[in-house]
Amino acid sequence: MKAKKPATIFDHLANITWKKTPWDKLDEASQKTFSPYLINRWLSMNMDYIEIVDMFQQYTIGPLSKKHVYQLYFDFLPKQKSFNKYIKGKKQDKYNKELVKLIADHFQTARPEAEEYIGLLEKEELSSILKKYGKNEKEIKGLLKWKQ
Repeated sequence: MKAKKPATIFDHLANITWKKTPWDKLDEASQKTFSPYLINRWLSMNMDYIEIVDMFQQYTIGPLSKKHVYQLYFDFLPKQKSFNKYIKGKKQDKYNKELVKLIADHFQTARPEAEEYIGLLEKEELSSILKKYGKNEKEIKGLLKWKQ
């Protein structure tokens, strides 16, 4: 007989929301794969659940066992299907490193602040700053290619 695969994050989300499968009905392998951190993360991507997850997080990460976290969400969340759109983190290196360095030098600020400036400044203003540093049109176009 083939062994049953342990539950995935999506299985656990379904089990605590619309399937409403009690903890005791999960096999041991599925109970071991239950991760309160991942459940919190995925549930918080649903705008209807974000406040609940925020309120419960102090209990779900640490003090409560996996079984109790499962039971908490099982009992509290409504029996309904929901779509939790995954929200990606900010892309690293969104801007050209040379551009970030030039803007950081120009405004005499750290690179993270320079990236914020780049996001706020218009393309023409950035182009004007780059011209002051001796960049020609072709170089400027290359540095600003991410701008639409």
